Amino acid sequence: MIVDGKRMWIDSHIHIPGWSDAGERSAGIRDVTRVLDDDAAHLVWVISYALPEVSAIKDNPADGVPKTNEGQLRLVEEAPEGRLFGSVAVHPGAVEASLDAIDRYAGEHGFVQVGEVLGYAMGFTLDSPEMVQIARKAAEHDIPVQCHCSTAGQPQGEQMRQTINLARQVPEAKIIAAHAIGGTNSYTHITAAEIYAMMGGENLWLEIRDFNNREWVREAVERLGSDRLIAGTDWIARGAPPFPPYGILFPLEDTDEMPYPCTVASLEGFLRESGCDDDDVANIAARNSIGLFGLEGRV
Repeated sequence: MIVDGKRMWIDSHIHIPGWSDAGERSAGIRDVTRVLDDDAAHLVWVISYALPEVSAIKDNPADGVPKTNEGQLRLVEEAPEGRLFGSVAVHPGAVEASLDAIDRYAGEHGFVQVGEVLGYAMGFTLDSPEMVQIARKAAEHDIPVQCHCSTAGQPQGEQMRQTINLARQVPEAKIIAAHAIGGTNSYTHITAAEIYAMMGGENLWLEIRDFNNREWVREAVERLGSDRLIAGTDWIARGAPPFPPYGILFPLEDTDEMPYPCTVASLEGFLRESGCDDDDVANIAARNSIGLFGLEGRV
C-alpha cells in the first residue's frame, strides 16, 4: 500500500516500555513518534512491553499484567491516530487476569494482538493448558497470539514446536511465530511451518526480523508463500532518547556500525534482492498485517 506517496510498512514486533523500574514513564510519545517520522515510509507499529515490564510480570503476574497493559494503553492513546497499536500482555500464571485483560484491552481499547508471549524468559511453555485458554480468548476477539521463538538458543526448535502445537490445539486462533526468520534457527522454523501447512494448518504466520539475510527470506517466500510472512524486526527503545532509527540490524545498537542505511527502503530493497515481486512486497510490508490485525480503516 502507498499512503500519500509513501510505502506503508507495518511492524508487528516493537518494544517500548510503558514505565521504568521506578514506576515512571521512561519513553515520551514524542521520542517514539520522532523515530516513525524520521523514516521516509509511512511507518505503523504494533507495540508491546519492554524489559521493566518483563521482570514485573515474571515476579508477580497477577499484578504485572494489568499494570503493563495500562502503561501500553497510555502510549497508544497519546500517539497520532493510526500509527501505534497495542498488544495485550498475558501470563499463564495469572489466567483470569490475562483473560480479563484480553476482554478489556482488545474488546474496549482496540489492542490488536496478544504478546509478545515470552515463555522462555518467564518460565512457562507456550502450549500449556493455560495458554490454550488464553489463545481461545484471543480468538474470540479475532486477534493473533504472538509467541517468541528462539533465533539461536534452541537449535532443535523447541519454542517453534510449542508455538505450532498451540496453533494445532486452537485452530480457530491466529498464531504468530515471533522473529522466526532471523538467526541460525531460521531454516528449522521454515521447515516446521512448511510441514504444519502440509498437514492442513492454516493459522500460522511468521515474522521476518533479519531482512538483510536474503537467503532466509528467499527460502521463506518460496516454501511458505509471502502471504504467510509479516515484518517483525524486534526494534527496542533502548536506553534514553534519542532512540536508534528504525531498521537497525538486531542486536546492533550503534548505527555507525550498520552495514546498510537504517530505513524501510533498505528493508524493502532486501526483499526485492531476495526475489520478491511487487505483490510479495505489498503482502509483507502491510497487506498481510492489515488483515491479520484487523486494521482495515484504522491505518
